[in-house]
Amino acid sequence: MSYDFADPDTGEQKAVFDLAWPGGLQQGYSQPAALLLNEPAEVEEIADHAGYKYFKDVESFKKYVEREILALTEVGYE
Repeated sequence: MSYDFADPDTGEQKAVFDLAWPGGLQQGYSQPAALLLNEPAEVEEIADHAGYKYFKDVESFKKYVEREILALTEVGYE
């Protein structure tokens, strides 16, 4: 919770993501992901620019996990 996202080159803190998985929900098989609840557009832009797949509500995050992540597990990419 409350993941401090920092610029990888300078180490400067750029934003705080509510929840984040910098290595993806399935390490090595999915892109970085973040849950951004009630965050301003600037935080969304930072997450997007950093390559995060971000979600602005819990329901869309759950659907992503069911559709994309659990599907990977079912085909043997654990």
